[in-house]
Amino acid sequence: MLSALATGHKVGIAVVAGVFIVFALASSFLLPALRPQFPGRRVGLFVAGASLLTAGMLATVIALAGEPKEARGAAGENTTATTTAPAQTTTTPAQTTTTTPSAPAGDAAAGKQLFTAQGCNACHTFKPAGSNATVGPDLDNVAADAAKANLGSVQQYVAESIKDPNAYVVPGYPKGVMPTTFSSLSDKQIADLVAFLTAGG
Repeated sequence: MLSALATGHKVGIAVVAGVFIVFALASSFLLPALRPQFPGRRVGLFVAGASLLTAGMLATVIALAGEPKEARGAAGENTTATTTAPAQTTTTPAQTTTTTPSAPAGDAAAGKQLFTAQGCNACHTFKPAGSNATVGPDLDNVAADAAKANLGSVQQYVAESIKDPNAYVVPGYPKGVMPTTFSSLSDKQIADLVAFLTAGG
C-alpha cells in the first residue's frame, strides 16, 4: 500500500510515526531511568500528550494514506465505465428473401374465349371482343381507368378488378354490380383474361 503513495505522503507519515515512536521509547525507557517517579504528579499531562500523539498519528494515516483525489476520480470513472457500460452486442437481422411466385404467362387468345364464356361481353364494351354493353365500365378505356385507380400497372389493376371488383369502382358505375364469383377463376385463367384485356396497352 505504501508503495502506491506519493513521496510527500510517505514523508509526512514517516515524520509523524518517528515522533510517535520517539515519544513512546522515551516514555518507556529514558524518562523512567532519569526520573524513577515518572510521570508522577504529571500523569494527566502525560496522558494528554500520549492521546494527542495517538490522535495525530491516526489523523495522519487517514489523511495521507488514502488515494489522491485524482487517482480516486480516475479509478471511479474506470469502474463506472466498466460496470455501467452496457454490453454492446451486434446483431445482424436475418435477411430473408421471399420470392413471390411469378404469375403465369397469359394467353390473349385463350382470354378472348374466356371473356365470352364467362359472359363479360354482356356487361362491358370491348372492341376486340365485339361487345358494346354498358352495364359495366368500357374496357377500351382500361388503361385510363388504371391510371386513375393508381393501384399499380394496368395488368395489376385488371387482375385486381377481376378478383375483387369492389377494390376500385370506376366513377359513374355503382358498386356491387360486377359479381365477385370471378375470384374463383384459376391464376392461369385470370392471366389469360389480363393478357386479352391489356393486349393493346
